Amino acid sequence: MSIGQDFRAGPGLWLEAVTTYGKQTLSPRLVIGDRVCASHHVHIAAANYIEIGNDCLFGSRVLITDHSHGRYSSFHDSPDLPPALRPLDGGHRVVIGRNVWLGDGVVVMPDVNIGEGSIIGANSVVTEDIPPFTAAAGAPAYVRKRFDFSTQEWTKAGRS
Repeated sequence: MSIGQDFRAGPGLWLEAVTTYGKQTLSPRLVIGDRVCASHHVHIAAANYIEIGNDCLFGSRVLITDHSHGRYSSFHDSPDLPPALRPLDGGHRVVIGRNVWLGDGVVVMPDVNIGEGSIIGANSVVTEDIPPFTAAAGAPAYVRKRFDFSTQEWTKAGRS
């Protein structure tokens, strides 16, 4: 775990680098840049790799995770097994660029890149990459606006 200079957080911060889970041995990396500010009850859980760029701002009750309890893609874990006993599916990454703002209640799921200068609206669930200099919202989150550097304005984006 690496935390940059001037990191600030409200009460209830939960930074987690999961090295063992059941019979699993993991080698997580959690890298937090400089001047990151996390509000109340932020939970960042790394079983593989999470990187947070400089100057990010996170609202309250944000969850950022690079893993899930069980595998649900090519190999599936049985729903008969309690979730807490399923092996972590931890080979994923999350990268959040610099100057990103995550509103209150945002959830960032595994295998997501959020580009620099982006804004994620409150209570959004980020399940796919968000390009730089965009504003996204929803569950799942999708890009709603893009910053136009030539006009210095946010412009509406069509839903893809």
